[in-house]
Amino acid sequence: MSYAELAAQVLEQDLCTSCGACAAVCPQDLLRISVDRPVAALRPEVAAGDVSCGSCTLCVDSCPGKDTGTADSELRLFGRTRAEHERWVGISRQTFQAHALSSEVLGAASAGGAVTTLLITALRTGMIDAALVVGRDDDRPWIPAAHLVDTEAAVTASAQASYSIAPTLQLLRDTAYQRIAVVGLACQIQALNKMANLPEPPPVLSKVALTIEIACSSNTRLAGTEHLVEDRLRLPLAEVADLKYRSGRYPGTFTARDGSGTEHSLPFHELVTTFKKFKTFRCLACPDWWSGLADISVADGDPNIFRTSRNDTEVPKTSLVMTRTGTGDELVARAVERDELEVADSTFEPGESLGLQRKRHRYLGYQRKYPERVPHPAMPGEETVQPLSDEDVIERMSPAGARGD
Repeated sequence: MSYAELAAQVLEQDLCTSCGACAAVCPQDLLRISVDRPVAALRPEVAAGDVSCGSCTLCVDSCPGKDTGTADSELRLFGRTRAEHERWVGISRQTFQAHALSSEVLGAASAGGAVTTLLITALRTGMIDAALVVGRDDDRPWIPAAHLVDTEAAVTASAQASYSIAPTLQLLRDTAYQRIAVVGLACQIQALNKMANLPEPPPVLSKVALTIEIACSSNTRLAGTEHLVEDRLRLPLAEVADLKYRSGRYPGTFTARDGSGTEHSLPFHELVTTFKKFKTFRCLACPDWWSGLADISVADGDPNIFRTSRNDTEVPKTSLVMTRTGTGDELVARAVERDELEVADSTFEPGESLGLQRKRHRYLGYQRKYPERVPHPAMPGEETVQPLSDEDVIERMSPAGARGD
C-alpha cells in the first residue's frame, strides 16, 4: 500500500516537494521525477492497479511532503528538539559571515561563494568524491537541472543560485559515487534525515557524506523562468545560450545571454515579484526556511537582497554560514586553514531576514486556511500570531527608497 498512501497523502494533496527522495529509495524502481515532470509519478508503463508494494513503505517514510520528521531528526542528531527561540533557525553551533578567497569562485557565485568553496575544500581534502548540485540542463541552458559533479571546475560552474524547482535526490539511486555532498533545500535535507531515522535506512543514504542546505523562502515553477525570458526579456527560449538568476553586481540581475553574446537583464527585485505568480501549494505552505538538519546551513550575508536590489544599494558579497554538526565545524575549519574561505564570527537575526519573514507569515496564513492539509511545523507555538500578507511583509521591510544599515 506504500505507493497508494503516497498518492493519497501527498501527491493528490499537492504536497509533493519535488525532492526526488521517493524515486531514490523505491526498491522496485517504480517512480520517476524530473525537471520536466517535477511531481513524482509511476513509470509510464506501470499502471497504479498493478503496483504491489507488499510491506514496503520506504517512499512514504522518506517523504517530507506532509511530515517533515524534524523533531525525530533533531533527537537523533542533537539529543534534543529545538527550543522556542530556535523555531525558525534550528539548533546550531557556530555562525559566520564568510566569503571565498578565490576571485574566480567569488565572481561566479551569487553571494559570498561559501557553498562552492566548502565543496571544493571537501573535494581537495578527500571528504567527498562528488557533489550533488543544481546547474543547467545540458541541452536547454535556461532550465536548472541536477548534476553529480566531481571536479572543481564543474563545482564552480554550478555556483549560481537557481530559482526554479529541480528534483535532485533521485540521482543518488544509481550513481557509483560513495561520498557525496548533497546541496539542497530544507525539504531535500529533511528527506535524507527521515531516511536516517528509519530502523533500516535505504542503501542510497550510505552514499551521503555531507549535507549543505541553502535557505529558501519558496521555490518557483519552471514556467516562471520561461515567462521572464519570453515575455519580459522578449527572447525566444531557443535563442538562450546562458542564464543566470543573479548576474553581475551583488545581489545581481536576472540575465539571459543569447547566441551573439548580447545580455538581456531584469533587476532581481522584479524577478521576486513576478515569481509570486508561479508557486506550488507545497512551497507556499512550507513551514521551514532552513530545515536545521544539515551539517551546514547557508544564506545570503545580506538579510534583505530584495531591498538592496530595489534601492540599488552597494553591498559586499558575503554568505551567512551556520554550522550544526561536528562535520560542519570540521569542514569550515579546513577551508579557513587552507586560506580558501575567510570567516568572521556573526549572529543571525530572524526578524531582519525578509525571506524568512515572508515564509513565516505565509505559512501562518496557510496554517489557518488549510489546518488539516499543511505540513507540520518544526514546533508549535505561533498559532496566535496574526499573519501579514506577503505584500505587507515586503513593503514594511523593503520600502522603496529605504536603505539598510
